[in-house]
Amino acid sequence: MENSTMFESTSSLLGVGAVACLAAAIAILIFHEVRILLVRDPKDRYDYVNTHEIRYFWYAVIAIIASAGLYLNKVVGPMIPVPESMLPIVRIFFLAAFVVIAYLLLSNGVKLLYPPVIERRLNKIRNKPRVSPAGNVMRKLKEEEESVHLDQSQIDAQASTIHSVEYDVWVDEKTGFKRVEKYMGYQHAEKCGECGFFTMKIDSEEIVRKPSATEEGLLVKHYRCSYCKHRERRDAVIAKLSTNA
Repeated sequence: MENSTMFESTSSLLGVGAVACLAAAIAILIFHEVRILLVRDPKDRYDYVNTHEIRYFWYAVIAIIASAGLYLNKVVGPMIPVPESMLPIVRIFFLAAFVVIAYLLLSNGVKLLYPPVIERRLNKIRNKPRVSPAGNVMRKLKEEEESVHLDQSQIDAQASTIHSVEYDVWVDEKTGFKRVEKYMGYQHAEKCGECGFFTMKIDSEEIVRKPSATEEGLLVKHYRCSYCKHRERRDAVIAKLSTNA
């Protein structure tokens, strides 16, 4: 009778734990989405998503793993043909094994499958029309139009040999108000042409030819896939100094 009561108590605690972990996962995701909505400035929202989204998503995944592990322990535990005295040890072992296996499987899944979701969200935020202080919808300049609106330090940063820097220039054509936003290109994953996953990032950069007043420069970007280790080289043209003035 005592063993039966202990068994029911354990099963009840496992059920409560499973529900609590699932509720925690939902709460984490809701908290993250609310934080995004509270960030009004598009660039600040972009930076927040870029910095925190994968972390909060992974916290939610861990909570879901714990919930599933506790629930399966509650359901499968009684079916294991072992003496009742050994059942707590078997349950702990079962839970630990499930959590480790699920963690390893989902860890690779998050690393390989979730980056394109984040990139789509970031691109949507980055290209969302900006509004000037006068209330006018601003226009995002094309790459060939940007140089005249950047100072020399910003132009040099875009051609940096350390990390790729990108600038978006938004202009209110009615008032002339200008907004320049800085983005770090090396932080973003691209689709690997070899394995097809979004695991290709800039590994290093070098200026092969510096720009001059009469000749364009050449920047070489070396990409490396963190999954299949595939490497690619891509060339980028640096505008003439005369057009940057």
